[in-house]
Formats: sequence, structure tokens, C-alpha cells
Amino acid sequence: SLQEATLIASVGIVGDRYMLQTGTYSAKFMGEPGKNLTMVSADGVEAQMSKTGLKPLKSLGELRRNFVVRGLSAEALNDMVGHEVMVGTAGVRLFVHRRTVPCKYREAQTKRPSLMNKLWEVCGVNCEILTGGLVRVGDSVTLIPNTYQPKRANPGQKPPGFFVKPSERTSEQHKSMVIPPLIAAIMCLVDPLGFQRVEDGYNSAGQRFWPPKAYQAGMLAKKL
Repeated sequence: SLQEATLIASVGIVGDRYMLQTGTYSAKFMGEPGKNLTMVSADGVEAQMSKTGLKPLKSLGELRRNFVVRGLSAEALNDMVGHEVMVGTAGVRLFVHRRTVPCKYREAQTKRPSLMNKLWEVCGVNCEILTGGLVRVGDSVTLIPNTYQPKRANPGQKPPGFFVKPSERTSEQHKSMVIPPLIAAIMCLVDPLGFQRVEDGYNSAGQRFWPPKAYQAGMLAKKL
């Protein structure tokens, strides 16, 4: 963890893997403005883990969120979606685009088999940096009044079932989460390094990101 960090508007946090385009989900075909910064409520995660009996994490850093805040509930953070927020007193402003939902990769890495379903509503938010600057541990996070713009929120290209808790998805929503081979091939053509990076990340935790046929299609496209 850092005591302070420099934020750059529309880019990210200096030194962060997503600013450097080396994050697991940094592929060009996964682009969205809210990947500049992620933020999670420590109070919300800890309360939900206690409520559901989920084994505590070694540290909240295992969730891989950029900002971990206290004094704000997970519900309060989720309610910031569509709003601008201020961080500290130096004029740093963010726009909250969407909720951050836990992924199978994070579940496998933390060795918490039920993490996705149990922490679904409390894993934070994705933000775009509107005005950069220096932020420090102890800075406040405050919703800016009269900034609600729901149509401005951009979650990126997500299938219909993406924001539905896995245990509550319909069969159609589950099907919508499966990437077809043709789409995978196109994605690999757009960003072959990003295509392989996300697969390698999942493989490191004993998982697969791409369905076998989709991955094969991507590899064939890569040879073109």
C-alpha cells in the first residue's frame, strides 16, 4: 500500500498496472473509462464477510482495489454511481461509472470458493478521473451535490448477465456470459497481447477465462 499517489485525469494512477496497460483486464477490447480507478468500502466488505461466514482475507489488498475507504458503507459507495465525487481537499474529482463486481479470477486467487456470490454487492465502484492531483491516506471521499448524470455512466460492453449475481442468473443470462469463438477471434485480432494476458492471469489461479473453442479461435486468428 502507498501513503500517497498521483492521479492523472482520464489515465489512471501513476505506476498502477492499469495505467501501464498491464492489468489482467487491460485489453483494448475491454476498454471503459471507469478503469482509471477502483474504490471499495472496508466497512462493507468486513461486515459482509462476517454476515456470510466467509473466511477473512489476509488483507483487503487481496481484492485489488486502488482505494480502500472507511466510514462509508458499501451501500453509500454504490449509490455514488452516476455522480461526481471529491477526494481530499486538493480538487481531485472522480466520476463513478459502475459497481465493481468480483470475478472468478479473484475468487480463485484468494481461495474463497464462494467469494463472488457472498461479496457481490460490496466489492466497490469503478471511477473515471476527471481532475487529477495528489491524494493521501486519510483524505475524505465526498459526493458532490447536484452532479447526478445517470446517462453519463458507461459500464463498457458487458453481456446482459454481467451485473447479476451468479447464483441468481437465468439460464439465458448464463449463456450470454459465454464468449462465442467468432467474437473471441475478433478480440484477439484487436489486441493479441491483451487476449493472452487475461488467459494467463486466470491460468495462474487454476482457471480459464476463454472457453476452449473461443481460445482456439483466438489463437487461429493470431496466426493470420
